[in-house]
Amino acid sequence: MEMSTAARALDALSQPSRLEVFRWLVREAPRGLPAGVLAERTATPASTLSFHLKHLVSAGLVRSQRHGRSICYSLDDDALRELFWFLGEDCCQGRTELCPPFTERIDARVAEADDRTTPTVLFLCSHNSARSQIAEALLRHKAGDRFVVHSAGLRPAGIDPMTFEVLDEVGIDATGLRSQDLGEFLGKVPIHHAIVVCEAADADCPKLHPFAKYRTSWPFPDPVAATGSIEERRATFRRVRDAIDARLDHWLVHELPSLGGERTRGAREA
Repeated sequence: MEMSTAARALDALSQPSRLEVFRWLVREAPRGLPAGVLAERTATPASTLSFHLKHLVSAGLVRSQRHGRSICYSLDDDALRELFWFLGEDCCQGRTELCPPFTERIDARVAEADDRTTPTVLFLCSHNSARSQIAEALLRHKAGDRFVVHSAGLRPAGIDPMTFEVLDEVGIDATGLRSQDLGEFLGKVPIHHAIVVCEAADADCPKLHPFAKYRTSWPFPDPVAATGSIEERRATFRRVRDAIDARLDHWLVHELPSLGGERTRGAREA
């Protein structure tokens, strides 16, 4: 990558709102997103978003393609790799103390997830809006003295209000719940158990560098996708809540004690 090309790319990423747009496109890669979806996810006015996207396209970081009446934007993954190589090879000249592997801290935190520390459980789904939030609140209620409990999403989209409602009606404290991104935990804390509670996130996990000592898949239906009246949606949320509750009980009593120090599939699945 030429110095001038790298400078344009870094300049394009120097504005926080534009960086947020770029981050969403990286998360979706190799898929793209229509401008309308990007505007909704980033809470950016259409005119402002258009300005940011033109800047990213001009810098060579993003591609645009028209589909009918809408334009879809996607990451130029070759350009991203070229930028990484420019920083590691041209700037750092391969000095690993300056440009270590991007997964170095993740590996270090996984190594710290041993039996000498209080186990951290991270519930993961795509949007961190319902299932993972319910699981976090339930496990904290059941065994908050035994675990550090969190939840996160690959593409967090805020918590559905009905999540709070169905937790409150069974006396579960939802104080402190917030929609979080998986990136808030990677490389920052040791994760003993990553429990993936939706099929979409489970399908994405093989693309991720191993970030937990154990990874388990518990796919539940998405209550946010439920249609019908408010009562029908509430009933769906309750069924999912109760299913998660039962699954947690089974895990605590029958599965967790048998894990011991075993690791399967390269410490990626339990």
